[in-house]
Amino acid sequence: MAWGISMFSGEEIVEIALQIEKSGKEFYEKALDYAESDKVKEALVYLAKEEEEHTKTFSEIGKELKGNFKPNEQYVGEYGDYVKSLVNSHIFNVSKVEDLVKEIKNDKDILRFALSFEKDSIVIFQEFKNAANKQGAELLEKLINEEKGHIKKINELFG
Repeated sequence: MAWGISMFSGEEIVEIALQIEKSGKEFYEKALDYAESDKVKEALVYLAKEEEEHTKTFSEIGKELKGNFKPNEQYVGEYGDYVKSLVNSHIFNVSKVEDLVKEIKNDKDILRFALSFEKDSIVIFQEFKNAANKQGAELLEKLINEEKGHIKKINELFG
């Protein structure tokens, strides 16, 4: 399933975010079969659980954004076009998870994909934060900080 956005609403923001997190969880779970070290396996289990928790948070944000999303755009559809391009280039676009798993040769590949996922997610979540109301923005800021923590954890494993 590939993402497509013709018009952008708060509900669509949440759906995209949920799909990103579900894709991340799916990748982390499938990558477990390819992980070589116990440290990487532990990190994958942790990251999969974190992504599952994030889906709950995005459900909360969805309640806040419902009917309250008003993007700042120069022309109608500008914001949707921009976010669509971000999502379509996200490493864990739903249609890409299976292909990425097939590319895993070692722990470094797993960590490289995980790092890209977390970085891409921060970029997209930052854009969502810019469009959210105050409460939604606060929740997104919390998620962004958690994703930054994931990057730190992944980088430590690269060492």
